[in-house]
Amino acid sequence: MQSEKGPLVGVDEVYNSEDNDFVSSHAWHNKRQRTRPCWARALRKGLSVLVFTGLITYYLVLPNVSPSTEKNPSQHTDASPLCQTPECVHAASEILYNLDPNYKDVDPCTNFDQYVCGGWRELHDMRPDQGSIFAGTIMEENAQSKLRHILERTEPPQPSDADNFKKIKSAYDACLDEATVSKRGRKPLTDILHELKSIYPENAGLVKGSQDNLTKAILYLMNAGVNALASSGVTPDDRDPDNVVIMISPPRRIGLPAREYYNNTKVVADYTNALKQVVGGLVGDGLDKLAEDVVAFEKKLADVTPDTQTQEDVTKYYNPLSVKETEALIPEISFGDITSSLAPPDYKGDRLIVGSPSYMQALSGILKDTNRETVQLFLQWKLIQAFADVIEDPAVEPLRRFKNELAGKEPQAKEERWRKCLGRLDDGLPWSVSRFYVLDAFSEASKKLGDQIVSDIKERFIFTLDQTSWMSPDVRKLGIEKVENIVQKIGYPTKSPNLLDPDDVKEYYRDLEVSKDTFFENEVAVARFQLREEWSKLGKPTDRDEWGMSAPTVNAYYNPPGNEIVFPAGIMQPPAFYGPTAPLYLAYGAFGAVSGHELSHAFDSTGRHYDESGNYTNWWDDKTVEAFEDRAQCFVDQYSKFTVTGPDDKILHVNGRLTLGENIADAGGLTASYHAWKKRNDAKPDLHLPGLEAFSKEQLFFIAYGNWWCGKTTKEAAEQAIYNDPHAPKSARIIETMANSREFKDAFSCPEKEPTCKLW
Repeated sequence: MQSEKGPLVGVDEVYNSEDNDFVSSHAWHNKRQRTRPCWARALRKGLSVLVFTGLITYYLVLPNVSPSTEKNPSQHTDASPLCQTPECVHAASEILYNLDPNYKDVDPCTNFDQYVCGGWRELHDMRPDQGSIFAGTIMEENAQSKLRHILERTEPPQPSDADNFKKIKSAYDACLDEATVSKRGRKPLTDILHELKSIYPENAGLVKGSQDNLTKAILYLMNAGVNALASSGVTPDDRDPDNVVIMISPPRRIGLPAREYYNNTKVVADYTNALKQVVGGLVGDGLDKLAEDVVAFEKKLADVTPDTQTQEDVTKYYNPLSVKETEALIPEISFGDITSSLAPPDYKGDRLIVGSPSYMQALSGILKDTNRETVQLFLQWKLIQAFADVIEDPAVEPLRRFKNELAGKEPQAKEERWRKCLGRLDDGLPWSVSRFYVLDAFSEASKKLGDQIVSDIKERFIFTLDQTSWMSPDVRKLGIEKVENIVQKIGYPTKSPNLLDPDDVKEYYRDLEVSKDTFFENEVAVARFQLREEWSKLGKPTDRDEWGMSAPTVNAYYNPPGNEIVFPAGIMQPPAFYGPTAPLYLAYGAFGAVSGHELSHAFDSTGRHYDESGNYTNWWDDKTVEAFEDRAQCFVDQYSKFTVTGPDDKILHVNGRLTLGENIADAGGLTASYHAWKKRNDAKPDLHLPGLEAFSKEQLFFIAYGNWWCGKTTKEAAEQAIYNDPHAPKSARIIETMANSREFKDAFSCPEKEPTCKLW
C-alpha cells in the first residue's frame, strides 16, 4: 500500500519491484509511485503438489518425520479426528515439504527459520529475473495466473462487464504485443525526451531562479508519472485527517536504489558507464563528460537527502509551511505554479507539508552551482529510467544489465512478458483488475472468516491494553478507544469505486483512454490520469472509503490518519489463508499474525503519535512515553545484532532503529493472534492435520507463522533491503520474533522461557 512521502504503516514499502514485504510507514502517500508494493511484487513459483501423493512421497523419501520429543513435549497423541478436507491435506503437504528434511537435528528454539523453512529453500529457486522470493510469492503467482486466464478470453466473464473488459484487455494486449513494441523501438521515448529538452533548453550558464523554466520541466515530468528533485503529492493532513493537503518531500530514490551506493566506488563507476551508454544511444553522442557531471550532481543530492530512517520518522517530516515560505527555501522551483497547474480551479489553499526543509534549502544551493546542461541531462535521465522498461530497444540494455547486476540477477534476465503486463495493469487500472479478480477468486465465506479473525484480534488487543501496567490509566483508556475505532476493511472496496458494480468501475475510468496498439502512450495516459485524479482531491474532504491497494495485492496496511487496517483479497489465499474448512491455527498463525501486525502498528513508534480519530497529537503522557522508549530500545538493540551476508561476503547489520516499528508489530501481532486463536480453540477445538499428528496444535500455529516468512535472496538484494527496507530480513522476522514469544517457547519447551523483548 504508497508518491514518496509520509505515513501508511504496513507490513512494508514501495521502492522497487523486488521488495517483498508489506508497505512502509510512508506508503499511504506513495500510492502513485510507478513501482508496486514491496514483498507483494516479488514473484516466485509455488509448489504444486498432488496432495495425497505428496504426503506418501514425504514419508517414503524424507527422513525424520517425527518431531523431537525433547522440544515437543505437548505432542498430540490422542485419537482426535483428522481434518481430511482438500484444504487440510494440501496444507499438511505444504508444511511437510517446507520443514527441513533433517529438522530433528535443528533446534527450533535457536533456529526456527531453518526448522520450518529448510525444505522450502531446497525446493524453491529464484528465476533469473528475481533478486528475492518468499512464501507469499505463491499467492502472487496464483493471482496472476487467474487474471491471465481471464484476460486471454475473447469475451468478458459476464455481459455487464463488456466495456470494462474491452478497456483492460486493450491495455493488456498493447503491452503483450512485444513485436509492435520492438518495432517502434526507442522512438516513443526519444520523442518525449525532445519535448522535455524544448521545455528546458540547454542555455549556457548556471540555473537561475524560477524564471528558468525548471518548474515547467518538473510539471512535464509529473505528468509522465516521474518525480525529480522533489516529490509532490496530495495526502490526508496528519493534523486534520478529514482534509487533504499537498506534501513536498525529497525523492526516495535519486538515481541509484539507495543513497549509500554513491559511496561505493565500483557501483558508481558501473552506473556512470551505463548512463554514458544509454544517453549516447537516446540523447546524443559526445556526452560522456556531461554524464559524469550528472552522477556527481546525484551524489550531491544524495549527500543532503535524509536517510531512510529519518524519512520514516513521523516526528521529522511534518513541517507545515506556506507556498511563499517554501519558495523562499528553494526559489528555483515555483510550488505556486505547480499547485495552480494541478489543483482544481477553485482551490485556494496555501499550505504545504514539507518533508525536509533542510533538503529543500540544500537543493537550492546545489542548483545554484550547477550548469543548466547538467540539470537538463539529469531530468532526461529521470525520464529514461522511468520508461526504459516500457520500450524494447538495444539502447536501454546497459541500464537493464546494471540494474540486474546490482540486484544479483542474471545480467540479461527479463521478466516474462505476461507477468510484466499484469503488473502494469495492476498499477494502471487497479480497480478493473480487482473486479475481475474478486469475481473469480474470493468467496463470501473467506471474507467472513477474515472479518472474524480481525475482530478477534481487536478484542484481544483491548484485553492486552487493559492489562498493560506501564501505560497510565488515562492512556490505556484512550488506547482502548482507538482500537474500538479502528476501521477494518476486508477483501475489496465497495465504494470509491464499488467493485461489485460494473457501472461504477466503468465510471471511475471514464476519462482514461487506452489503445491496443500504443503501449507507451497508454502508460503516459495512465500517469496523467492518476496525477489528475490525485490532485482533484484538494479542497474536498478526505475520502475514507478509498483503498490504497488493489484487491489482488498480497499485502496489507495500517493507515494512521484513517485509523484503519486494510486486508486485500490477495493476502487471504493459501498459504496464509487456507479457507474456512481448514483448522484455525493455520489461518491465525499466518493471516492472523499479519492482522495483529497491522493492528499493532497503531501503537508502534509511528502509530502511537495518532489518536483514536487519526489526528497526529501527543496523547501519551511523559511517563508512558518514557516506559515505551525503554522497552523499544530493547528491540533496537536486539535486531541491530542480527546480520546478513552482502556482496563480497561483507557482514551487514540490520538497522534496529529503522526497523523498530515493524519489529514491534511482528511481536505484538503474533501474541495477539495466538491468544485470539486459543480462545476460539477452547470453544471449538480444531482438528489435526494428516501426517502432522505428532505436532501439537500450538506448535502448528507457530509453524504456520514461520512458513509464511520462508524466503531466499541474493546477497545484492539483501544489501539493498538493509539500506531501504523498514522491515527486518525474513529470517530475522522468524528467529527474533520467536525469541520474543513466551508462547512459542512454551510450545517447543525451550529452556529459556522469558522473551528477549516484550512490549505487549
